[in-house]
Amino acid sequence: MNIYKEVHQVEQAKGTVVIIHGAGEYFGRYQWLAQKLNESGYNVIGGDLPGLGRSYGKKGHIDGFNDYYKIVDEWVKEALQFHIPVFLFGHSMGGLIVIQYMDNYRNESIDGVIVTSPCLGLVRKVSPFLEGIVGIFDRFHPSFSLPSGILPEYVSKDPVIVHEYGTDPLIIKKVSVRWYLELKRAMESSMKDSSKYPQIPTLVMQAGKDKIVDQEKTRKWVEGLFISQLHYIEWPELYHELFNEPEKEKVYLKMVDWMKKIEIPG
Repeated sequence: MNIYKEVHQVEQAKGTVVIIHGAGEYFGRYQWLAQKLNESGYNVIGGDLPGLGRSYGKKGHIDGFNDYYKIVDEWVKEALQFHIPVFLFGHSMGGLIVIQYMDNYRNESIDGVIVTSPCLGLVRKVSPFLEGIVGIFDRFHPSFSLPSGILPEYVSKDPVIVHEYGTDPLIIKKVSVRWYLELKRAMESSMKDSSKYPQIPTLVMQAGKDKIVDQEKTRKWVEGLFISQLHYIEWPELYHELFNEPEKEKVYLKMVDWMKKIEIPG
């Protein structure tokens, strides 16, 4: 399987961060975050998930989300080979994938989990009629694609980011019916039994003006967790992509400060 991957190492690293990107996008959109983490002394491992960016597969399609979880597990295992603290980061759909990975793999070798605007519910509701059509197509033509409904102006207040998102040829504008149903199952599974989530320190940061994911679902998921080290931050004025907002430096400082406390408890 041709999976696109990047490893950004630094000398005398104090930790490694595995980055899982969101729906329709790819790792290249996290270069600013990767650079900041390198400057703070962290290795970074990330890449493009199957069917997205520069990786193999029909664009916007996945046979099952298990294909995503397997890739995450490979990258986590690679991060563990450095024998320093490992942090697993996921944004939007990447946040959902991270949550499902932790629920099902329960990898307690991970030192900390960070999710931003996790996709636990969608703002845009699908009509019952379209839901029915999706179910039919999934039986006979699961790779049939429909528009994702994500508009460039939903991701950030920064006009430069909005323009780049709208013109980037690697951004996927359509998703398959199977991908949508797999997303729906993963969201429902995460919300149904949050008690499966392991005792791993977790930071959740949610955009307060999110037009893509349902922030109420994020709050409800957080409230249902029973872990001793849980920190929730909501950014009232920010749009979906916290690390592509004008305030991204403030968001980054909150994240890296939390990571330092996990490395050196007390």
